[in-house]
Amino acid sequence: MPAEITAREQIYTGKVVTLELVTLQLPDGRSARQEVIIHRPSVGMVPVDEQGRLLLVRQYRSPASSDLLEIPAGSVDPEEDVETAVQRELQEEVGMRAGRLRRLGGFYLAPGYCSEYMHVYVADGLTASVLQADEDELIDVERLTLHEALSQIEAGEIQDVKSIAALLLYARELAR
Repeated sequence: MPAEITAREQIYTGKVVTLELVTLQLPDGRSARQEVIIHRPSVGMVPVDEQGRLLLVRQYRSPASSDLLEIPAGSVDPEEDVETAVQRELQEEVGMRAGRLRRLGGFYLAPGYCSEYMHVYVADGLTASVLQADEDELIDVERLTLHEALSQIEAGEIQDVKSIAALLLYARELAR
């Protein structure tokens, strides 16, 4: 018998997340309280240019107090389907549209405290589009080969879990 949520209390609601205090009834009869961040589904993509290079983005992340090199990614807007969100995020972050999208997989980013589930795609057949960055983003696009990206993961230079997972899924797909 799984744990059962017996109560939810919204503590904070913001533009991107809601913080809830959740009360659980555990299978052994105990009760527990957990802080849970409710987050819309998200998308991440591995954009591949005509030379086979990957378009990654470098941007400042205040929780990490650092610029991080990542795959382009973002939240799915309400009433938006996942592939539309992929195309929108590509345009917002790298100024491209994809001629073809291929699903790589999906995963929870931090299921111990957050509901966010990310859908990950390969985006290729890229064509230039108007860059439409969000007002709170300052993004630099970097083009790397897969080998360079994997080397940066091994060296600890790519530290973002969604990017590591997506790049490893992409490398696995190419190895098949």
